[in-house]
Amino acid sequence: RLIFNNNDDMTHNVVITAPGAADEVGSLALKMGLKGSEMNYVPSSNKVLFHTGLLQPESSESIYFVAPSTPGEDMFVCTFPGHASVMRGIIKVVP
Repeated sequence: RLIFNNNDDMTHNVVITAPGAADEVGSLALKMGLKGSEMNYVPSSNKVLFHTGLLQPESSESIYFVAPSTPGEDMFVCTFPGHASVMRGIIKVVP
C-alpha cells in the first residue's frame, strides 16, 4: 500500500513508472493538452505501472499494488504540468 498525503497548496499526483521512464512519462503528460485534466495527467503508456488520481491540497489517497518481482529501481514522478522535472524519486525493489 502506498499512501499519498498531499500536504502542499497545489494539485499533485504520484505516477510509478518503469525504470528510467520518468522523463518520458512526464513528457507524455505535458503533451496531453486539454485532455490531461480529464485523465489526471496520467498518459496511456505501458511505462506507467501504477498511479494515484490528481489530489487537491490537504487530501490523501491510498493505492494498492504488487511490487515488481524483479529487483531494481522504479521511478515515481508527479506528472502535473511543470512538476515532473523536479518532483520525483525512486522506489527500490529488493530481493
